[in-house]
Amino acid sequence: MGDRRRKLLEELERYYRGCGWPVERADDGTVRAVGTGGVTWIGMPVVASDLESASFEHRVVMLAGLRMDESGARCPLELLPDADCEAEVRAVLERLRLCERVSVYSLAA
Repeated sequence: MGDRRRKLLEELERYYRGCGWPVERADDGTVRAVGTGGVTWIGMPVVASDLESASFEHRVVMLAGLRMDESGARCPLELLPDADCEAEVRAVLERLRLCERVSVYSLAA
């Protein structure tokens, strides 16, 4: 795992833990946190090289469609892109028509 991806992943973990939620790293490179009401939040770090991967868009669509076992509701998906690829991530979500279902965080300068 690259240094930048690791830092973004740690930032997501820190955020979810700050909400008081238990956090675990999933094998797919995402962070999962169980929040209020048993909602499973999925956080995914994104670096520029991810956007070059042919599987990136498929992965985002798949994660955006994951549902919770108990309620069948979609798990909220949140992306934390590196600053140099944030605009491109937003453009991908726009093209995939996922802007309403997938949140994009920005790191404070």
